[in-house]
Amino acid sequence: MPEPLQDPVIVLLAGGQSRRMQGQDKALAEIDGQRMIDRVLARLARQAGTLWLSAAHDYATGLAVIRDEARAPAGPVGAIRSIASALRARGGDAFVTCPVDAPFVPDDLAARLMVEAPLAMAEADGALQPVFALWSARAVLQALPPDRCQERWSLQRLGEAIGMRAVCFPDAGALMNVNTPQDLEIARRHALDTRGKRLGEAGSTRYSA
Repeated sequence: MPEPLQDPVIVLLAGGQSRRMQGQDKALAEIDGQRMIDRVLARLARQAGTLWLSAAHDYATGLAVIRDEARAPAGPVGAIRSIASALRARGGDAFVTCPVDAPFVPDDLAARLMVEAPLAMAEADGALQPVFALWSARAVLQALPPDRCQERWSLQRLGEAIGMRAVCFPDAGALMNVNTPQDLEIARRHALDTRGKRLGEAGSTRYSA
């Protein structure tokens, strides 16, 4: 029997093709000695009541996997509709999404988005970031009945159709996506720099007598 849902439901989107990664599955790319999927899941687990994975398999994480339905639209919108369908079958509605290629996703992603509940989409540097969003399963399924699933959909178009509200994230780097090998090298350097700063701060701590 499935475990009861606990809010917030957060779903990691890991079903992409990684076409620009020269054949490498970005979920398995390592940053600071850790698989990217494990790095992102660790950040999401601290803010999730229920954590799901939208992918073809579970990457040995042990998480519940939501696979794209055959009738769902192509691309990432198909993943969103499939998640919505699975969630409604369990009696749920709200869910937050985050992509697997976001190694610096903020620890308060869900909390910031839920300020604009029930529908919210991240915005950084004046541009919407539709993979970081708070969705309503009811609204998604209403916008995507079976007879409209063959249309060409984007996440931004779906967000507009259901009335998403933008939530500004001042630190655009926190929503960085690793789309290419060059992005991966930048992310690796940034992770090392960040770790070095933390270690330096710890090493310079002074205690008064």
